[in-house]
Amino acid sequence: MTAFSFLVVGSSFAQVQQISRESNAPYREEIKALAGRILKRADKAKCHSNSCTVLVANFTTPSGSTSRLGIELADSVSAELLGQGNGIRIVDRSRLREYLIREHIPSDALKDREAARWLATEFQANVVLLGTIERLGDHFNLLIELLNISNDKVGPQEGMKIAVPEPQEAFAPFEPYDEERPRSEPTPRHVSPPVRPGANGASVPACIQCPPPQYSNAARKVKFMGTVVLEVTVTADGRAADISVLKGVPFGLNGAAIKAVSGWSFKAATYGGEPVAARVPIETTFRLY
Repeated sequence: MTAFSFLVVGSSFAQVQQISRESNAPYREEIKALAGRILKRADKAKCHSNSCTVLVANFTTPSGSTSRLGIELADSVSAELLGQGNGIRIVDRSRLREYLIREHIPSDALKDREAARWLATEFQANVVLLGTIERLGDHFNLLIELLNISNDKVGPQEGMKIAVPEPQEAFAPFEPYDEERPRSEPTPRHVSPPVRPGANGASVPACIQCPPPQYSNAARKVKFMGTVVLEVTVTADGRAADISVLKGVPFGLNGAAIKAVSGWSFKAATYGGEPVAARVPIETTFRLY
């Protein structure tokens, strides 16, 4: 077996992975063996020492949904790969968590291999490790594989059995952004807080000039279609401000949606006959005709 070593891309990775590895103590030996098999055959995915950076994606069910268990197992596999090898880099999984919180991309939007490849490129990785947890009779099986982002090279699937006493709780759908805390930034004294449109006599803002967002090359290449939902403050003078993502999609389309909406012009909401700022959700749909 060729010796590999996973070098960290990021500073907080080792501490996060150590916590995760301890939390999955019942699977420690199985994960250790699984990581060894992955490393032994990593060259099948063109993942070689000193020329390979791996992103470990959150492990999912066959439907594409993830869970706390799926995230913890992915952390633990990363930690074990880190402990066993030499010369292969691995992306700090805390960076992935922060990214998914910011972009609000649900796991099922990333289950497609092309989407997983795109996600890896966002972290300058050339290989992504995918994991699927599925029921097999009275137990569960974790199947993982390495996927090269630039070609069809895929490492052989490797698996391990998992005993899950309470599967309904363990596999309850969970996204990293589910724990996001709402921002509570104070409104400056000279600025009125946005009203709730359609309530207490406030009207709803209306878009006047709303050109559609542009497709990214990555999304056009795979013919992706989907909808980004943004939360936007429409100011009293009809501009879009304080834009954040409520529901994101892959292939860089979140940024394309934000760029487009930033340039839209609106008829502002009114309250008591006066234009006021209002916080509203806005959908931008990407569709190929």
